[in-house]
Amino acid sequence: MYAHRGDRSRAADNTLEAFELAVDAGADGIEMDVQATADGELIIAHDPRHGTLPPFCELSFAELRDAAPEVPTLEETLLAVPRHIFLNIEVKNTFGEPGFDASRDVSEQTLDVVKALDDPARVLFSSFDPESVARARHAHPDVLGGLLITGMIPIETAIEAAQTLSANAINPPMTSVAPSPRSVLGIIHDAGFSSVVWNANTPRDVDAIASAGVDVIITDDPTMARSIVDHR
Repeated sequence: MYAHRGDRSRAADNTLEAFELAVDAGADGIEMDVQATADGELIIAHDPRHGTLPPFCELSFAELRDAAPEVPTLEETLLAVPRHIFLNIEVKNTFGEPGFDASRDVSEQTLDVVKALDDPARVLFSSFDPESVARARHAHPDVLGGLLITGMIPIETAIEAAQTLSANAINPPMTSVAPSPRSVLGIIHDAGFSSVVWNANTPRDVDAIASAGVDVIITDDPTMARSIVDHR
């Protein structure tokens, strides 16, 4: 069970506090989001900007640190999260949003930092952007790669794309799995991929996909999910 951006039920997401609370709640892993500042510092944040500040891609790291010191860097996060905790690192790279990286350099840079500071065996690199996954898998084929999908993408289409990318996992939302968890997860597993389901945020959802054999549950409430998984 992974905590979605840390323990969002008790702290601001993608902060060192949220990550620490997720560990205390018994999470096996933490999902987090990576972006770059204007001068190339890799930071942990989900949205393209923090509050009313300009987009990260228009701010130097010094400006961001001065205005929002709670936004951690990737390096700070890797050093803070205990080594027994797995990391699902998502690179945010959405066409049309501020900071879109057409080169996909940030994907490779993210894993360069991981390899310099950490054990890549504890990392699943993922993105909604197939080209970012492809770049990461090409540069670092020893790091696991996951293709994130929205509820609008059929599982069969995701499988075809993941095969092309040589991905290891498919990461669908709970809404894609909920109608028939055992069937959907079976399709993913039969195709040779691990299943990483995000937005499982109710006891019913967690129990349903745990019973159906999901590989990883990503939840906003790790305390709840831990209780459900441990007492099934």
